Amino acid sequence: MFPRRAVEGFMPHADTQQRIIEEWFRLPESRRRHATDAVAFAFRVLQDHPELMRELTDAGHEVIMSWLAPYLGEMKRIADSG
Repeated sequence: MFPRRAVEGFMPHADTQQRIIEEWFRLPESRRRHATDAVAFAFRVLQDHPELMRELTDAGHEVIMSWLAPYLGEMKRIADSG
């Protein structure tokens, strides 16, 4: 289904991505409304868990932001419709 190379590159981060997204949704909704909230969250995660910098060899906060971006768009669409 997926090229082997793409799967190998993605899978090591799958558990980390899941943990980070779960932690994001543990925040109160008021602290996860804007992109700036996600940036602050990403930097805080990397500060609190420096081992992630070794695991996320690509600019760590940018990887985390890319994981959170779909949820930011969803939050914006909900806010715009209300």
